[in-house]
Amino acid sequence: MQWRALRYFDTVARCRSLRQAATLLHIAPTAVSRQIDLLEHHLGTPLIERGPDGIRLTAAGELLAAQAQRTLRDFERVEAHIADLRGLRTGRIGIQAAEGIVSGLLAPALASLSREHPRLRFDISIASANGVIEALRRGEADIGLAFFMPQRDDIVSVASAELTHYAVMAPGHPLAKAESLTLADIAEHALALPDDSFGVRQALDRAAREQGVRLAPSFHTSSLETQKSLAMAGGAILVLPRMAVARECTAGQLRAVPLKQTELAGARVDLCLYRHRQRSFAMEACLSLLVDALEDLSPDEREVP
Repeated sequence: MQWRALRYFDTVARCRSLRQAATLLHIAPTAVSRQIDLLEHHLGTPLIERGPDGIRLTAAGELLAAQAQRTLRDFERVEAHIADLRGLRTGRIGIQAAEGIVSGLLAPALASLSREHPRLRFDISIASANGVIEALRRGEADIGLAFFMPQRDDIVSVASAELTHYAVMAPGHPLAKAESLTLADIAEHALALPDDSFGVRQALDRAAREQGVRLAPSFHTSSLETQKSLAMAGGAILVLPRMAVARECTAGQLRAVPLKQTELAGARVDLCLYRHRQRSFAMEACLSLLVDALEDLSPDEREVP
């Protein structure tokens, strides 16, 4: 089976369109179709079904699509390791991260790494802690960065940092001028929180139960941007590390009031890898920079000025 045919099929499976796949591959649709025909002949079964609304994968096509993604990712990693041997300093890094870590930690670190090694490429996706674990296991990510990563035997924590939780709200909110707040204080107001698949929410619910406080969020959303928009509109209080809203706080769009430390434990940020994956130069360079970034999160930087 030719690598080209497998790569073309993988693109078609992701696009669900021969024409879109051809555009991404910079070739004619007939060339894509010809490679799919070759694969179907080699395997002795149809892989796609063409229809007026595009294409859909057959059962055999779904099986091949899943395997093709894994095989092509593994081949890319082998290419990266060979490039390492040649001293080319190239490679692609898949990163899954919690949204609240991106602007304050991940983006500055990757921008610096890209300037130092312009031939590196990055695939960045947003996920919860459980989503990060599954992506690492499936090989969809090389590096995971999330809050409250559950302990797993096959997931290695390379570095961690503790961040303080804050109640985040619009500057005109009735609680915005407080020096500090308790969970009971914020429970009296509208809250916007992620669902319980997120570690931050699980920690918040545990702390509320221990203190006999009932939290009834007015808004459930896993989107940090949606949470921030609700807070800026005066519609809700958020519970987040200040790093997640540092830009908005600096701009005066939001106010972050610390929660009393006895109320809620700090938010642990974990930098993780899959235990059995060989590390390339690209991974090592990225890890080194992210470890330094976590270590640079000093107590002063974690607190509101």
